[in-house]
Amino acid sequence: MRQWFRAICPVLLLCVAGAVAAGCGHEASLTRETETGGVVTFPIESEGDVLSSAGRRDALRLIANKCPNGSRIVKEGEIPKVSKSADRNWRGQMGTERIWGIQFTCGQ
Repeated sequence: MRQWFRAICPVLLLCVAGAVAAGCGHEASLTRETETGGVVTFPIESEGDVLSSAGRRDALRLIANKCPNGSRIVKEGEIPKVSKSADRNWRGQMGTERIWGIQFTCGQ
């Protein structure tokens, strides 16, 4: 029994570590970067998710990393993934994931 446990223990540790790493993924990404700012995006399910989502917290962390001396949000809102005419041609098969974007500049 003890040999079996010693053999299986490393495998279990790797599985647990993999599950933890998968759960720590980033929800936001720096979609466009300039010398003085950029645009970060993250997925949302509804407008109610925008202010309290993990994606927004991740986006604000990315902005803080890019602009250690402070930043200013220029504009934010939902970013259309596809034009309505293209979606009509594909009969709604383009997907329903919604993307929120935050345009920012570094400095106050």
